[in-house]
Amino acid sequence: MQKTLIGQFQNLCKSLRLEFLFSPALHVIMPKVSIIVPNYNHADYLPKRLDSVLNQTFRDFELFVFDDCSPDNSREVIEAYAKKHPEIQVHINEKNSGSPFAQWNKGVGLAKGEYLWFAESDDFCEPDLLENLVPLLDKNPTVGIAYAQTYLVDEAGEIKNSYQKNLEFIYESDAWQKPFVKSGQDACREWLLFHNPIPNASGALMRKSAYLEAGMADQTMKLNGDWFLYAKLLAHHDLAFTPKLLNYFRVHDRTQRQRANVDGTVYSEIIRINDFIRAEVPNSEANADHALSRISHWWIGSLPRQTWTKENFRLNLKLYRFFRKYKPLALLHIIRTYAFVISRQVVISLGLLKPAKDLRKRLFPGKYFEY
Repeated sequence: MQKTLIGQFQNLCKSLRLEFLFSPALHVIMPKVSIIVPNYNHADYLPKRLDSVLNQTFRDFELFVFDDCSPDNSREVIEAYAKKHPEIQVHINEKNSGSPFAQWNKGVGLAKGEYLWFAESDDFCEPDLLENLVPLLDKNPTVGIAYAQTYLVDEAGEIKNSYQKNLEFIYESDAWQKPFVKSGQDACREWLLFHNPIPNASGALMRKSAYLEAGMADQTMKLNGDWFLYAKLLAHHDLAFTPKLLNYFRVHDRTQRQRANVDGTVYSEIIRINDFIRAEVPNSEANADHALSRISHWWIGSLPRQTWTKENFRLNLKLYRFFRKYKPLALLHIIRTYAFVISRQVVISLGLLKPAKDLRKRLFPGKYFEY
């Protein structure tokens, strides 16, 4: 309906000799894609991020850059780019919002585009990322999210591995070796209950109408707001994928993911996602229970790495009582985990970690992820 009205308006403009309204220079009035770059404290990575956005071969976009009161010199970097590229719309927070997802929602509130790209400020991409993702949404009106395969890179931008290896290990599936359009509800049942199969938002394009229908991103979530958002979108829309490696996801000590095991918050959020899918996606109960059994294992493994405060102790005690239903011998597993951690420290101190890993690999082939 919207495209029909736009076409009629174009024809009217032509009859009135007003074709200039649809010239490339003015097409930003109704861009196809709204690009939102939410930044916090990533001044070192911003130039590569912004260059990879500005050099996209697909040009029908508007570009917003948000800074959430960064303590580094991000503001100077952003303003320098905006001076050279006046199409950049800059928004600087004078007070930190307290949530990375607040910037997402703020950007969507300003966006005029049909599609949304949240280009995280420490990542970068190939110049044809949009060129490959836009058609997946154009050709498939039921699709709410389209995404590309991702490289994991280190702080210096050096490639560690393709995320395909992670996905194949987690799901024991070769689904990501070829393009697909998958039922969103099937994706929730089979994938999102167990893990987030979309490495990060930088490699994904979302339909704005689906984002709004989902109630936007949940700003109360500190770590898994993206995962929860994808579940809300895919409960009612389908998922498209291209195996082309187009996105570079930088993993370093300033990412949210690296801070995920500081306390038990991440697991409380995963339980919320599980509850949502269980309630909104038919026939998901059995998989939801199975997923919680697996996630309880992750939680136990995280305990030795957590920072222990009184508040975190209470949170983990609550999680222990919850997970006991899905892992009845949870206490025994906790004791075993701490024993393993202590043994590992002894092995490291003796310089025997590599031989021990080689032995483990021979004894349990394929069980442990090597990347």
